[in-house]
Amino acid sequence: MTLDPILRAAAHLVNKSSSTHDANETINSVLSARLSKYYTERGVPEVDYDKTDLWAIQLQTAKEALFVVQQVHDAFALAESNTSEKATVQTEIPTLGTRDVSHLRTLISIVFKWGTDALLGRVAPNFTTSSFQNAQASASIVDLTRGPEDYKGMCDLTYQLLSVVLPSGRRGELSQSLVANLLLTRHLSDILKSCIVLGWLPKALSTPSFPVQDDIRPLTMRLLSLPPSQVILSLGSIIAIKPPLPSYVHKTCSFLLGRQLFRPGGIRGLCAALFGEETEALESDVSLDKLEHFAAAVQTVPPSVPSQEFFRKIVPQLFTLLADGSDGAPPAYRRAAAFSISRIIAEGSKDGGESMGAILSQIHRPFLQVTESSRGDDFVVSEQPSITSCISTLQTILINTDPSPVLLSTVFTPIAPALYAILMCLDSKKTADPALRETVKGLLGTWSRIVSAQEAEQVCWSIIEGEGGYWKIDIAGEIVQTAERTVTESLAIFTPESLEEAEKSGELDINSNLLGLRPDPAHFVGFLRAMNRPEVSSSLFVRLLEAYRSVKSDNDKDPFRALLFLQLIMQIQTQLAEGSSSTNILKKPEHILMFVKHALEDAQTSRKPETPARRPKREGLGHEDLRIIQSSDDEYGIGSGDSDDEDEGSTDVVPDEITVTTLNLLLALLEANPELSARTSPVLNDIFLLLEPLTKNPSETLRPLAREARIVLTVRLASTSSSSESSFKKSGLDDDEDPQVVYQKALTLLQDPLLPVRAHGLLLLRQLASSKIPSQKDPMKLMAALDPALIPGVLSIFLQSIQDEDSYIFLNAVQGLAAMVEGFGKEVLRGLVADYTKGLDGVGAGALNQGEVDVRVRIGEALGQVVRRCGEALPSYADLLVPPLAKVVRSSYLPTTLRTSSLSLFAQMAETNAMTLFPYAADLFGGMVDLLQLESVPAVHISPKKPIERSEPKSGDQQEGKGVREAKVENGRGKKTGPTAQPPPLTMDAEPTVANSKFPPLRRAALHFLALLVRASILRVYDVGPTGMLIPDAYLERASTTLGYVSSTDEDTVVRVMAREAGEELAQLSSALVGL
Repeated sequence: MTLDPILRAAAHLVNKSSSTHDANETINSVLSARLSKYYTERGVPEVDYDKTDLWAIQLQTAKEALFVVQQVHDAFALAESNTSEKATVQTEIPTLGTRDVSHLRTLISIVFKWGTDALLGRVAPNFTTSSFQNAQASASIVDLTRGPEDYKGMCDLTYQLLSVVLPSGRRGELSQSLVANLLLTRHLSDILKSCIVLGWLPKALSTPSFPVQDDIRPLTMRLLSLPPSQVILSLGSIIAIKPPLPSYVHKTCSFLLGRQLFRPGGIRGLCAALFGEETEALESDVSLDKLEHFAAAVQTVPPSVPSQEFFRKIVPQLFTLLADGSDGAPPAYRRAAAFSISRIIAEGSKDGGESMGAILSQIHRPFLQVTESSRGDDFVVSEQPSITSCISTLQTILINTDPSPVLLSTVFTPIAPALYAILMCLDSKKTADPALRETVKGLLGTWSRIVSAQEAEQVCWSIIEGEGGYWKIDIAGEIVQTAERTVTESLAIFTPESLEEAEKSGELDINSNLLGLRPDPAHFVGFLRAMNRPEVSSSLFVRLLEAYRSVKSDNDKDPFRALLFLQLIMQIQTQLAEGSSSTNILKKPEHILMFVKHALEDAQTSRKPETPARRPKREGLGHEDLRIIQSSDDEYGIGSGDSDDEDEGSTDVVPDEITVTTLNLLLALLEANPELSARTSPVLNDIFLLLEPLTKNPSETLRPLAREARIVLTVRLASTSSSSESSFKKSGLDDDEDPQVVYQKALTLLQDPLLPVRAHGLLLLRQLASSKIPSQKDPMKLMAALDPALIPGVLSIFLQSIQDEDSYIFLNAVQGLAAMVEGFGKEVLRGLVADYTKGLDGVGAGALNQGEVDVRVRIGEALGQVVRRCGEALPSYADLLVPPLAKVVRSSYLPTTLRTSSLSLFAQMAETNAMTLFPYAADLFGGMVDLLQLESVPAVHISPKKPIERSEPKSGDQQEGKGVREAKVENGRGKKTGPTAQPPPLTMDAEPTVANSKFPPLRRAALHFLALLVRASILRVYDVGPTGMLIPDAYLERASTTLGYVSSTDEDTVVRVMAREAGEELAQLSSALVGL
């Protein structure tokens, strides 16, 4: 079957006539002539249609275009079938040239534009509300009396299109022809749109004139089996159509879109539809709008689908995207998955949603379930991801989400004991993966810095209680959790000979855990020190002292537990109670002072009944059972007399041991805190009274300690009794809300090396800059929470933070600067403008390095945020903004990047409130015209012998001046050689510090601002009349000439287009001036 006749005829439907048409010829006559030539070329009689109705002509053209498309498809299908069924018959497969393929694409577009879409526009008002009908009527007049006829025509076209892509019906394969390929790759959304309108018509809207096309549904479902990314993109484009289609179409598309997520790879397909295919998805292309759209799609449960089933299928797909490996998802996909998980957790923490439960179950299960059996050596491994991959997933979630205390608390707090147990296992094995060890340390470090002190203390105490499980590294190097085992092997590893050898070799460390205590005291206290949370360490230390005192008073308790508490207390005193570092627990004396008070009270009340009650008690497992080398009766002569003497001594020492520890702790607190006194801590008054009986104690240990403590407290009270009141007076807010506390906390977090913690500190500072508190003089009046004296420091922090490469920190800094201007007005804005323009005049102003340019450009972005926030109040800041920025724009010796930034700020002012620029409109307008006239670069070839001279030569390797080239000649390196290759032209992105006014971005920015200025002038003329024109006529004439020249001759395509558009705006301004 040859295609030449039908393709020649089809050319008349798409080709423009080469002859010159009459000026009075209408589009109806042109399209009718094309159809006539088409029928003549085919040799068939012309179909009868209304040649006076443009819509009828276009519809007939669409029908004939579809006929051509079907013919081409049938020819390919016939050739393929003959080739497959009769191999001996030589069937020539039709070939299409480039022009034929182009005509074919145009014909397909005509089918949808003038066919299905046009018919849909006439049919849809029969199924929609009056508001939609009004929107349709405002665009064109629709004849609703032809609704049934149009509906039937739309059905015919849709069935014909489906016959092309599904020639064998719903059970057959999709056609692989060129035509079907074009339809499915370029117009799948158009096909699905018509199919959903016809096949999912509600029964309430269905009539004999508009019947539901039930046969289309199975064919449509067959199309929905295409790759998820393609289907999701098509359904999303249907939902986004403006004005919207009938409501049932929107609901159907949403339902089908939700079902697509159920398919294997549905979430990955959604990522591909939003962020591009895997080879195209870049992390830099991930905008907040796309992330929020992705999270909303993942959280939206389709109607009639149980939420448990929905999230049971969605959540594993999200974690599949987060998993690393050779087939790992692109960074953009992982960031989207992490963002949606964080949103689900953040919203679920408020209402306890099932989605959050599904995600937390997926995260926590591997850490909380035992993966091995404790019976002998038979291990039963459960089917769940390895701990290494789970830790990597946690790290990916943390890296790709904003630092949120709610997220960290919800995700990490339940598994923090397990993570610590894993860290202890990794630290105990020298052959463990160092990267994995650092990852676990980083996760625990980030968690411990963000969560509240109470929560961190509770988790640390649960670790002491033995939670977290038992972990080991198997033969394959994987970390596995085992059932609880009693570790007593270390008790028998040393014989007298091996003990001596261990002492000589240094293996017997003083901090070694010979008894297998869990957690290892030295390791756990080292973890507390790494947390750098003295309030947590201090509270935990007090809790350990209380627990140890309780265990010591009860001989029925496990002696190993008492030993664990004692070892932890000793390690804390060794590592966390010395020096002046921030981890010193003595710097937080409140909790310790309360323990001292309770311990002294208990010692005073239990002193009298203690000796007679405890002397005869010597039963069960006691502390003597901890003796490793048992003594024999013959050697030690255990008798009643000696044993009673030892018991008497031990019972007398028990209360004194706790009391001595308490007094030593009190003295250490007083030494570490010189300002601590009864005036600042009233609890010391009670302690002072409790110390008096101890000063008369017969013990040679207690008595001097109690006296020393009373003397120190007396001196402290006397030294502060006459001191003046503190100059710092807190506001009526809590400590967590006090501006000074928040400010100090933010400064502490900003110094942390971990990015999430640093970002959280900047977030606190930004919130503090925008927060308000009641005024002390007038509680009904709100005032800035930030002390005005701190404004310079906060501004300096934000200005430093905008130089950070991390986008989250940079954006927070920009928003913080905008909030400072909003809260403190013109003074802060004047400071920002000064930082933006300072040092730009005088000697060396044009020799800015890239760092200085970057800082000023980022300050410009902050100024843009300020301009947007000002809104209607922007004109009041005109004198602060316009003159300095205009000075930057006209300084040709400055880097072009900086001048372009200033022009962008002018454009932002024109968009936000053009009244700001009206006093300067004439000067700014003339300046832009001068810039375009002087800096335009004609599209001509520049000889390599005459390179463009740059205004300021750069030092180093970036730019060489004439003197450098002469020096090279003198050194013998610049001898005459043959012609060299012309270097690539400089661009502003490659050379951001070069002061080259010929860079196209400068002209683009000037044209953009000029167009906005002209547009604002048009609106003013319409509002006020010709008297409101602020630009002289001479400027308009010169601008028209300049824009025409630039639009015709400039070498940059974008500049030419923008100049042409600006010229059109200028023409509209001229028309407005004459009243047109």
